[in-house]
Amino acid sequence: MQNRYPLTIAQLRQAKEELAAMQKQAEEISQLLAAGYGASDPKAIRAGELNAAIQRLQWELERSAGSSADATSS
Repeated sequence: MQNRYPLTIAQLRQAKEELAAMQKQAEEISQLLAAGYGASDPKAIRAGELNAAIQRLQWELERSAGSSADATSS
């Protein structure tokens, strides 16, 4: 099995920037679909779920970056 290495600071920064852009787009799509189809339509619900999934990924990256920083400062 191949060894795994953490993301570099530049890679992590780029991932966070791209996720922020994706979240903004997901929010806009969610609002558009909710306005066009209604908030209870499956398409609008899935768009909201996508937005929530992106948010959870951002939180996980922040948590792992925080725990990595704690480990390196110990």
